[in-house]
Amino acid sequence: MPAPATAKISNAPAAPAQKQVLPVSVPTSSPSSTATQQASSTPAKLLSTEETQGPFQIAGQTFTFVKHMQSIEGSKSADDSTVDWWELRDASGKAVYRQQHPVTVDNGRIEDTESVGARELKTKFGQGILVDGLSLPSAPDTGTWVQVFGLFNGQLVPFGPPMSTTGEFIGEDVDTYEPSRIFAGQQPQTVSRDILKFRVWTGNFDIIYGVLIDWIQAKVRPAWLCSSMTSKGRSSACRYKVQASSTPRSDMTFVRLFPEADEGATAKHVVIKPESKIEFIEALADVSWSTDQNNTSFGVADSDKVWLHIRVDGTDGWISGEEDLEAVGLPQAG
Repeated sequence: MPAPATAKISNAPAAPAQKQVLPVSVPTSSPSSTATQQASSTPAKLLSTEETQGPFQIAGQTFTFVKHMQSIEGSKSADDSTVDWWELRDASGKAVYRQQHPVTVDNGRIEDTESVGARELKTKFGQGILVDGLSLPSAPDTGTWVQVFGLFNGQLVPFGPPMSTTGEFIGEDVDTYEPSRIFAGQQPQTVSRDILKFRVWTGNFDIIYGVLIDWIQAKVRPAWLCSSMTSKGRSSACRYKVQASSTPRSDMTFVRLFPEADEGATAKHVVIKPESKIEFIEALADVSWSTDQNNTSFGVADSDKVWLHIRVDGTDGWISGEEDLEAVGLPQAG
């Protein structure tokens, strides 16, 4: 399975290359190289290979992952090899899901390459198959995608199209929270659910974003949907864990530290010294979610409206805006 690439770019999520999803009732025999297009007169002989991963055991059923690859004969470059189709097959060898990627050769080189792999997805509340890939070329540090498969009414189905973001998939986890009590005196109850965690770039630092795996409805969706009132109106921003690496500071400066993540609050000026201890606690950000039949993408909706909760030499508060983020060693990048 190819390792996901770390992505750090601003705002708009990058979608993976468009993929043609074929009906599940496809024949199990390997297609010929008719999907390969020769974009120029430069001769290039393509070699076909096939690789199988698995078997994967899911609720007593057995599945395998099969990918078909095309490569330029005689080339030792990884850029001259690509997956042109892949399938998930049941125990009888019948394809239950398939995706095909067009292959274009130009001037003796493969123009766009696709790497794809699969593994078992075992979580606290369910079991399935995780397929991931890397589409190149793409925008800088992007192109990775993941797709979840599981059983629904005894059949292996995708829980949604491939997911991509301005960041990287970092693994599965269990998310636990206590929902608000409806009635006075009601005992607190803890809710746990399976999530996929992604590192999402805001433009200055990373947030940890969760995607809920709904094993009952066979879907994936945002783990959190939020709504709150601010001085500027209603906001759909949620709080997220932060991963940030600050640059060293050599000069004294200051930040506007707000008591809450709201521009309507009164800020105080806090001095930042080169030796100041700065802790990054959490972030408040609005993450957009967009999906169609080919791709689900998500990313920070507006990097200029991201808030960061910090602690400066023991003093807590919220900052926002490029000037204050740069003052704490988090200049915009990517």
